[in-house]
Amino acid sequence: MSRALTIIYILFCFEMGVFLFVLPWVSLWSKNFFVAQYPWVSSIALNYFVRGAVSGIGLADIWLALFELWRLRRQLGLVQTRSAR
Repeated sequence: MSRALTIIYILFCFEMGVFLFVLPWVSLWSKNFFVAQYPWVSSIALNYFVRGAVSGIGLADIWLALFELWRLRRQLGLVQTRSAR
């Protein structure tokens, strides 16, 4: 991947991760059209296990962004490698 696409990918993953990590715990999650209209969606969306799973996916996305940032940093040569003794 080119550097520009890698940077855009890192930003996208980080932003999506923060969004998914925070969204299940704000009021928007429980007060929207689908939760109000369909009771089965409400029972799923308000379940704490589902909220935790969505937050876990967000954390995995943040970890992926940090990992890709680490790889980009090494690929650009910004990290000094240790010499073998």
